Amino acid sequence: MQVFLSILLFSLVLMQGMIMVMDEFVFHRRRGLPPFERWGHVADTSLFLLALLVPAFLTPTPTWLAVYGGLAFASCVFITKDEWIHASACSGAEQWCHALLFVLHGPILLTTGLIWFLQPHHPTLKMLPPIILVWGLYQHLYWNVYHDRKHSRTRGEQSVLRRPGRTLVQ
Repeated sequence: MQVFLSILLFSLVLMQGMIMVMDEFVFHRRRGLPPFERWGHVADTSLFLLALLVPAFLTPTPTWLAVYGGLAFASCVFITKDEWIHASACSGAEQWCHALLFVLHGPILLTTGLIWFLQPHHPTLKMLPPIILVWGLYQHLYWNVYHDRKHSRTRGEQSVLRRPGRTLVQ
């Protein structure tokens, strides 16, 4: 059973990773992301990471299992927060990509929880959080630092702090 769960988790994470890369480097780069999504994606990843840190570092007691279940549930619900924006901003292909990511999110957390319950010291439990942390750092640094600075230079005259003929910020 544990070997099956390990293979299942690896497969689910691999599929999610491939779809996430397609979403990021094809769809998001093509259309750009408004600030709400740029920060929202980092928040999604942070909540997912927080849930995964529980089985990575804690023993599966009834209390910690309940905490993990609550964080996993919150993560599954929280990732849907952008859907009203996606309904008008995204192509059908991007919406389908998001649907696949939503479908994979819960089973990844469920499989992680089962592995944690059955084999609390399984190495995969400690391998997932650093991967998710790196992805979250990339999301933040690319979209909220690099992309934001790059685009603020090209639209400086549109800033509330800079007005044509009058600069409020040096």
